[in-house]
Amino acid sequence: MGETDFNGFSEAGISFLQGLQENNNKAWFEAHRTEYEEHLLEPARAFASEMADRLSALTGEPVEGKLFRIYRDVRFSKDKRPYKNHIGVAFGEAGREKGETPGFYFHLEPPTVMLGGGLHEFPKDFLEAYREVLADPVRAATARELTETLARDGYELWGKTYKRVPKGFDAADPSADLLLHGGLFAGITEPIPAEVHSSAFLDHCEKLLKPVVPLVTWLEGVTVAR
Repeated sequence: MGETDFNGFSEAGISFLQGLQENNNKAWFEAHRTEYEEHLLEPARAFASEMADRLSALTGEPVEGKLFRIYRDVRFSKDKRPYKNHIGVAFGEAGREKGETPGFYFHLEPPTVMLGGGLHEFPKDFLEAYREVLADPVRAATARELTETLARDGYELWGKTYKRVPKGFDAADPSADLLLHGGLFAGITEPIPAEVHSSAFLDHCEKLLKPVVPLVTWLEGVTVAR
């Protein structure tokens, strides 16, 4: 891939997140702001840029990475902790709204890291199109094959929110399990690997995201069908 600006997350960056988990308050954060900016924020931005380039190559589409703010929105939450104790990056097709179209996600929260792809929660019109696609035996069979392969390889499937299949579908339908989903996201969680401290972490993350690309592509086909 050539030279990269991302050289891993330092021990200081990981330690910052660990410290924030135990001291989630403004005084502690401000006292360690320099550590956050130098050892976590800067490398996270570089990681988001480099990983977006790699995902663009994998998907054949222009992908951009969005680093989420570390500040929590506590206006309507009973949990008033001001900061997120993790780093999150969403990757999606350039120019498209995050969270409303399929994409990829990276989540670093000591002692683990999670990577995956899909769409956590289907917008209403997407949900309707998703169900219409599953009514097509061929496209439904592809979805089943993709999700079954990912599950066998250790990826967890999220988004099953319904207890009954929607009206018009048979509970004995081969795709009944997928019809219970109000979102479809495949992710894998593992202990933070040693590669996290070097540019080799990009290779490690690409290896984990590559198997999810076909599922994201399948979901992109749902958006095209609308």
